[in-house]
Amino acid sequence: MTKGFRTFLFAFFLLAFAVAAPAIALYAQGYRLNWPIEPGKKLIVKTGGFFAKAYPKQIDVYVNGRAEKQTDFFFDSALVTNLLPRQHLFEIKKTGYQTWAKNLEVREKEVVEAKNIFLFPELPQFKTLEENIADFSVSGDRQKIALRHEDGTSWNIKLYDIGRAVTAKLAGQSNFALKDPEFSGWTWIDKNTIEISAKSKDASETYLIAIDKNPPQLVKKIPPEEEPAGKEEPEEISAVSVAPAAGENAAEEKPGAPRELARGQNGGADYYLADDGFIYNQENGGEPALAAAGRIDVAAEAGYKLEIFGDYFFVAAEDRLMAIRKDGKEFEKILDSAPRGTKMAPNGKRVVYWSNSEIWIFHLEKKTDPPAAEAGEKTFIARFSEKITDCDWFNSDYLIFTAGDRVRTAEIDNRDKINFAEIAEFSKIGGENSSEGKMFMDQDKKILYLLAGKTLRQTNLYE
Repeated sequence: MTKGFRTFLFAFFLLAFAVAAPAIALYAQGYRLNWPIEPGKKLIVKTGGFFAKAYPKQIDVYVNGRAEKQTDFFFDSALVTNLLPRQHLFEIKKTGYQTWAKNLEVREKEVVEAKNIFLFPELPQFKTLEENIADFSVSGDRQKIALRHEDGTSWNIKLYDIGRAVTAKLAGQSNFALKDPEFSGWTWIDKNTIEISAKSKDASETYLIAIDKNPPQLVKKIPPEEEPAGKEEPEEISAVSVAPAAGENAAEEKPGAPRELARGQNGGADYYLADDGFIYNQENGGEPALAAAGRIDVAAEAGYKLEIFGDYFFVAAEDRLMAIRKDGKEFEKILDSAPRGTKMAPNGKRVVYWSNSEIWIFHLEKKTDPPAAEAGEKTFIARFSEKITDCDWFNSDYLIFTAGDRVRTAEIDNRDKINFAEIAEFSKIGGENSSEGKMFMDQDKKILYLLAGKTLRQTNLYE
């Protein structure tokens, strides 16, 4: 090898090093060539990343249609790095589960996050819990389900204990002294007491069932104005006179005091909406104190409902839903149509409310994880042509609802499009005459109960 050739090689490699070294250094620091270059963007950019945390375990993370990573077995998470700062299609997939997908913008030197992803089964497996069920009612603590059983000749009330997964009979039409009693209504007085009413052609009766007794104890409820003497009761059933509960008799209020239109409780405190449009707090029968500065226009003959969630009062009217913070000065109308229901999330940080056609989220606290939201901010979830008959929280980041014939879930992450999952159709699991049904979501065990036709079924969405 001649000296000249050696000099040429040295110069060539020196030049190659001088060119490659900066590129290698930039690459190591996360810089990439932004190609194909987008209008208004730099040619050399620093990359970003995508962090996902999802259930179930070991799911695949796809970026722009290409499999990039699988979530960690122990932490259910995955981090994809070296992504160009632009919009990417992220997909979370697992065989046998419905896919989660979202277009998200990745920025330079930032990691976009999706921490609360839940994949639902493609074909949830339902098993039959009870047959010939006309209706059910869930206790306030969500631990027990009262079942109304009808077999064509008689009816009775059963109790399903969710924790123990057992069913027991509570009472039936034979417990009533009426001739051919027809079931007329029920309500949970507290987590251990159910009020059940029946009627015949000329009379009606109401019983209280104490389900915490073994066996359950039935007590006949008699209005104070009725005379119980001489009335023969069924065997092992006693009769008590039940006075109206506090706040039921608005006529006993002091002269000149605002008249109560609706009452609500929160943390042991009693509040009521008065006919002057203000909300008051009244403790132990004392003088009412103004609970919020704002007022609404009310109609004395209209029906109102007052609920308290965190630091907010919610007032539902026949044609609107309004909210005000306890230290606020004005009510805000948060729904322009008749509200069908409101429910607080398990973490107590937000409320879902819905009408016949729309579902919304109201944030009670500031939300810092993506997508961020301020306290008092509203998030629109969806609008449907089918009637929304029920809605509940699957967990604090997902909703489950019935619209028309279908049961579906929806995430509350409104970046890009909201991901929905199909869970069931009442007509398919309950027969042709089951175009509508009823649901209950056990948020602790992630077990969904569906009444389709006259069959109560359940499925575990966490398996």
